[in-house]
Amino acid sequence: MSDRRVLSCLLGVVAALGIMAPAQSQDARETLRVAMYTQTNTLGHVYGPNYIWPHMYWWEGSYDAFVRVDDKGQVQPFAIERWENVNPTTWRVTFRNNVTFWNGRTNDAANIGKIFEYLMTETGKAAGVLRAAKFSAYKVVGPQTLELVTPEPDPIFIPKLAAFYVIDMAAFNEMGVTDFSVKPVASGPFRVTKWDNQEQTSVAFDKSWRPAKIKNMRILHVPEAATRLASLQAGEIDVAYNMGPDDVPRIRAAGHTAAIESAPFVASIGLFTVDFAKKWPNGKTPFADKRVRQAANLALNKDALVGQLLGGLGKAAGQPAVPSTFGYNPDVKPYPFDPERAKRLLAEAGYGSGVNLLMETSAVFGAAGDVFQVIASDLGKVGFNVTVQVLPFAERSRKFFGNSWAGDLTSFTSFFSPPQDASIPFSVFGCDLPNTFTCIPELTPLIQAQAKEMDRGKRLAQLQELMKRANEEALALYLFEGFDITGIAKRVGGYKNWNKAIHYESMTIGG
Repeated sequence: MSDRRVLSCLLGVVAALGIMAPAQSQDARETLRVAMYTQTNTLGHVYGPNYIWPHMYWWEGSYDAFVRVDDKGQVQPFAIERWENVNPTTWRVTFRNNVTFWNGRTNDAANIGKIFEYLMTETGKAAGVLRAAKFSAYKVVGPQTLELVTPEPDPIFIPKLAAFYVIDMAAFNEMGVTDFSVKPVASGPFRVTKWDNQEQTSVAFDKSWRPAKIKNMRILHVPEAATRLASLQAGEIDVAYNMGPDDVPRIRAAGHTAAIESAPFVASIGLFTVDFAKKWPNGKTPFADKRVRQAANLALNKDALVGQLLGGLGKAAGQPAVPSTFGYNPDVKPYPFDPERAKRLLAEAGYGSGVNLLMETSAVFGAAGDVFQVIASDLGKVGFNVTVQVLPFAERSRKFFGNSWAGDLTSFTSFFSPPQDASIPFSVFGCDLPNTFTCIPELTPLIQAQAKEMDRGKRLAQLQELMKRANEEALALYLFEGFDITGIAKRVGGYKNWNKAIHYESMTIGG
């Protein structure tokens, strides 16, 4: 173990001693204690500018999603119990009639209509959910039924609704965004009693249609992986998300479970073709040249990265999709490790003497810090002189949404949940999008065609061709197919994870 890792673990042990000090009014024997690596920027405001991941870890226990997508990629009824495609741009959805809010009100189609009405306001238009699921109109057509109209045919509109949550809009409008964010009124199995930048405290809601099996839950913001590990080992927390490969034997040695699960993302490095910092001649970044993007992919020894730093738990990636994703192309392979060819391509592109670059990133999985240094080292051997700057997740999010990057590349997760569809990364990789950092015009016709194709077979072919072209164009520096490592205390049962939608209601505590 490196000196840096030892120091990190020691600091984690010290920090763990006080992690559970607040809120001792909740009996630990009846409280599920969860450690999360990042907080939501908007706390309980689910229709703020955040997209669903990783904030869903905070939301799934207290809010009812419209639908859920299971671990096989199939849409399952949830708050919405049935749906129908009336025509290519109109969907009729019916909500279950037993969704009760914490204040005693019940959900109906009129309340859901007010959610869509809010999303049509100037403030609501900034909601992260609208980055995926776009609509142009809604109509209440029954006590629990609405018709939702999309501006264009959208073949995956229903699975996208897994990013939407039921809230009491009367309370939202009465309280306003600021108060609602810390004292939300929703319908999930755990009623929030406290929410700030450090923790969410909740109690079981006995009128939930999916009742909890435990009395209390606390979700804590614990950004350091070493602290999450030490706290789990010390019995101070029950669930530790976003752990690293090195943590697996330690978790298991303590008698706990280290759940290693396939995750709906591809870890990658975004290569900027947009000159945000306005520092390149004529605004042309090095990565605007396909040869430079290809050189970066050829320079990285992905198999060594997966084997050595990820404990062999991952699999090298060559496209922005994983096998369980609709549209994955099994014929597309990762770039081989070929540093000599990478050097030749860099020289052909005019960077034979090397190029200085800044990577602005954040630790979005347990081994992130080490991974980024390995990437920088491999790239450096062929002429990419990369300085790595690790930012807090929230700061990196602000740079993304504000187009305020100072660098040239960043960590990027091609994330497919909830829809489990290979098109989702192209909500970022597109030339006409507000926060895009990679624009490759040659891909635009395919991106646009698959987005409107309602025939499932034809759309699959289009997506698989898009995966092939994305690989040829080196759309990003693909690293590895996603996996999650979650530490689960031995006293916890009933853990279930559907594409990062945690079934908190099914979890139990024993002993």
